[in-house]
Amino acid sequence: MPFDLTPYGIELREPRARRRAPRRRRNPWLRGLAVMLLCSTALLVVLPITDQARLSFWGAPSGLRPSDLRARFESIIEHYARWYGLDPALLAAVIQVESSFNPFAVSPKGALGLMQLMPETALSWQVADPMNPSQNIRGGALQLRYLLVRFNDDLELALAAYHAGETRVSRHEGIPPLASTQQYVDRVLDIYRGLQVSAERDL
Repeated sequence: MPFDLTPYGIELREPRARRRAPRRRRNPWLRGLAVMLLCSTALLVVLPITDQARLSFWGAPSGLRPSDLRARFESIIEHYARWYGLDPALLAAVIQVESSFNPFAVSPKGALGLMQLMPETALSWQVADPMNPSQNIRGGALQLRYLLVRFNDDLELALAAYHAGETRVSRHEGIPPLASTQQYVDRVLDIYRGLQVSAERDL
């Protein structure tokens, strides 16, 4: 028998049973949607986005050949090549090597867009939006025309300067002894010649 505390003005009461709040039923569809969103976000953060992956992400079908991608910008290439006195095939070859026709390409060094313009180059040619294909090709065509004039229409030197900078080409009085620049010049020239042959075949 419990000790009687009534004389002391203390009344013992039976403890009330604790009422549990009703559990809210969660919508399984909302939970599934949340999981999908988290997985998608994690994939975009973790997945290394290469130039080609970024191009596919922005809407270009994957698996396209360079000629298919080139066709998307052919009219812009033709326009600015003719405007600045360049061979459209040369401009297309530079774009293919620089970005594989990916208008959203960004290099580790910060080069932007189809023709991989450095921010200072874009600024010097008044390219407000380097990711805009028309503006980017105009700026790249201007840069290439400037370098051809600078190096007396020597295409190899102009291409080397486009890749490594005109200061290095001037310092070495030729193509700098950089494997990446030498490979770049060779690749552009190979693609350029191939495009010229294709164009002659289509005549």
